[in-house]
Amino acid sequence: MKFKTLKQCEKEHLLSVLEKTSWDIDKTAHLLKIPMDQVLLKIKEFGLNHKPRG
Repeated sequence: MKFKTLKQCEKEHLLSVLEKTSWDIDKTAHLLKIPMDQVLLKIKEFGLNHKPRG
């Protein structure tokens, strides 16, 4: 059985919420109940990039 690290879980959860909000940082911060600057910091920390669909 392989376990995920807390950091991996946090990254996946953040990405999931970002995708559900169409990468709306304000909505994401509201749903996660954290400040917007914290969302932006986590995006940078995890190296997440918004890739438009289409």
